[in-house]
Amino acid sequence: MILKKHCKLILPDSGPINSLWVANRLDLLLALNLPVIIIDAVYDELTSDLAYGKDREVKAFIDRHLGTKIFIENTFIGQVAREKRLSGEFRTNEDIGEQAIIGFMSNQIKRYVENNDPFLLLYEDCDFEKVPKPDMAHMITVAFLRRLEEVGIIDSAESIIHDMVCPRDPSVQARAFRDVPEGTEFEASGGSAFGPR
Repeated sequence: MILKKHCKLILPDSGPINSLWVANRLDLLLALNLPVIIIDAVYDELTSDLAYGKDREVKAFIDRHLGTKIFIENTFIGQVAREKRLSGEFRTNEDIGEQAIIGFMSNQIKRYVENNDPFLLLYEDCDFEKVPKPDMAHMITVAFLRRLEEVGIIDSAESIIHDMVCPRDPSVQARAFRDVPEGTEFEASGGSAFGPR
């Protein structure tokens, strides 16, 4: 008998959530029935301006599933940024997100791989490729949508990608992907693949 290890979906980058919001498909974050881990600095970045419709909708979506399907991973950098926001010392140009990614990937990610459990990293930031990554991680951008199509969860990855780069609502800012139309996926060692449970 082959035992399948349960995968987690980790979001250390706000880009994929922003893109799925543009396409009106935040639901796809839950489509694989995996626990979704969002680092605190990303959550704060995504939900910092509740006067903005995107931030309100993303916050409502995350908060609706918080503690059951979606979990916030606290980081040192994220906590420092929260303290600065509370004291009025926070400046938006401090690259908090990038610092939190580096701290998370350098230190906290070890908790998720100590038993060689696989996890799926969903990101868009091209700078993320410079961050050290453990073997049991899948690195994906738009390839996430292509894989969802392959396993029959969505009908067309292309239509969702189209909605991301050409939003139907003219007031919504389009997303830009450097790897469209191909998408990229760097597989974990051993050629592992991800799919629904």
